[in-house]
Amino acid sequence: MNAAPILELNQVSKRFTWRLDIASRIANLMGAGLQERAVHAVDAVDLTIREGEVVGLVGESGCGKSTLGRIVAGIMDASAGSMKYRGKGLAEMTPEERHTCKLAVQMIFQDPYASLNPRMRVEDIIGEAPVAHGLIRRSEMGAYVEGLMRQVGLDPRYRKRYPHQFSGGQRQRIGIARALAVKPQFIVCDEAVAALDVSIQAQVLNLFMDLREQLGLTYLFISHNLSVVEHISDRVVIMYLGRVVESAPTEELFRQPNHPYTQALLAEAPRLVAERRDYTPIAGEIPSPLNPPPGCHFHPRCPHATQRCRSEAPALREIAPGRLSACHLNDR
Repeated sequence: MNAAPILELNQVSKRFTWRLDIASRIANLMGAGLQERAVHAVDAVDLTIREGEVVGLVGESGCGKSTLGRIVAGIMDASAGSMKYRGKGLAEMTPEERHTCKLAVQMIFQDPYASLNPRMRVEDIIGEAPVAHGLIRRSEMGAYVEGLMRQVGLDPRYRKRYPHQFSGGQRQRIGIARALAVKPQFIVCDEAVAALDVSIQAQVLNLFMDLREQLGLTYLFISHNLSVVEHISDRVVIMYLGRVVESAPTEELFRQPNHPYTQALLAEAPRLVAERRDYTPIAGEIPSPLNPPPGCHFHPRCPHATQRCRSEAPALREIAPGRLSACHLNDR
């Protein structure tokens, strides 16, 4: 694995602002007291991913992991912060370099049906982008698509079919082939196996690992399934309410989690063990990103919270070689 970072995020944030429309402004003239609201989806995230690495991004629904993935893939713009690809920010790149960067980072989505155009044949779904970007000639599209379908385990004889004529696992393979069609180097997988049956999940995960070896790919693998992340990832990053709270090599994190939130997540993960276990869910509910709590975002649910946790946000810092955690308990 190359130690050079392929992607660097520095203090990246994303806000979704609900602005007052004309009706709301009129209502305010009558004393309604309506205000603009902002959802704090991603909050000052620092993240470095090395070339050839598989990084698992884990967190509860609504923690901002999918939004972060879309920022990495260039589908969304960050509200603040910066992102570098191979050491260069977009502002520093020439138009040709920006074009190359956008093709180099691709995304595979959770729903393998909604992410495919139902009116297009598979051949066009996979072959449209490489033709549009000049990677192949239109006359070469048929053979090019056939090769990609074979690579992801699909029968190229079915390239003239529509997405609804395939199973869920086959549709996800079509999505993978579409992402591979522009010869990317970095792939964001957003819950890419969550909608599939367990047996099909294993097949698709093995396909991801085979493609990594064959093509030298780097993955940001977003999931809420800890067993999937443990199986596929070299390193795991834990997010809570828009912030990264812990990052560590997979084996070390699962053996000895540091942050109280990570400890709670792993304690409740299903295990194939014989002994009886009492499951106690994490206390409370994840706070609203419209009004996140001050200090450490996890403090309302943390059994170890102190007054400092309620007022001061802990910095994400190195607690051991290759391990980062954002918790005041590490200062003791």
